Amino acid sequence: MSTRTQPPSPSAHHTGRGAPRITATRYRIARWVGLGVLVVLVVSIVLVVVRDSSTTDTAPQPAGGVAAPGGLTPEGSIAIGDGPVTVTVYFDYLCPACGAFEDANGEALDQFVRNDDVTVELRPMAFLDRLSAGTEYSTRTANALATVVDADPGHAWAFHRALYAERPPEGGPGLTDQQIADVARGVGVPDEVAARFAEGRYEAWVAQRTEKAFANGVEGTPTILVNGRLFEGDAYRAGSLTAAVEQAAS
Repeated sequence: MSTRTQPPSPSAHHTGRGAPRITATRYRIARWVGLGVLVVLVVSIVLVVVRDSSTTDTAPQPAGGVAAPGGLTPEGSIAIGDGPVTVTVYFDYLCPACGAFEDANGEALDQFVRNDDVTVELRPMAFLDRLSAGTEYSTRTANALATVVDADPGHAWAFHRALYAERPPEGGPGLTDQQIADVARGVGVPDEVAARFAEGRYEAWVAQRTEKAFANGVEGTPTILVNGRLFEGDAYRAGSLTAAVEQAAS
């Protein structure tokens, strides 16, 4: 920072060149004034940076980390039913192949759950948001499921299946928040629970679980495990998964 030269005061000493000579006392004063200005500038810059960084991400952050729905298994799954055979399903609600898996096996899994033959562990993912015309459909639906699991778990399975019944094609915007809420209400989810979908409380949890699934070796959806072992049968042929479940049970 440049210092503007002041006219010499009557008490200032001069060199032979005609330039004013600053005394030691005035030099110290000028130095401290300059340091004070520098400190003010640095503090101002820090405040601007902090303010800008705090406004770039306005999404509320849950206290203590990522908010997760209640009632999850120790591994972070959404458990449906209480049977001796565990069928784990990694899925994305916008995934056409997941829809085909549901078409082929949904009724059989539903019957297994009703008969207490199977525990279905749902592990939602959201990596197809880019194919929903900017609406983040995968994240919104997975967040809606998590909201139901947390507040009204008795309707979680019916809601899961109803979302597949209303699944949109890839590339479009998918269902609106209101339409997703209507699907939930259609299977008995209370209005006050459906109204919470738009809050997006569990979106960060969905993103976290998606990253963890990939880190654990999941390469795509649907990925199905039967009692922890990868199901390698035809996931899109009715009866194939049923045979695997019955074999695991025996």
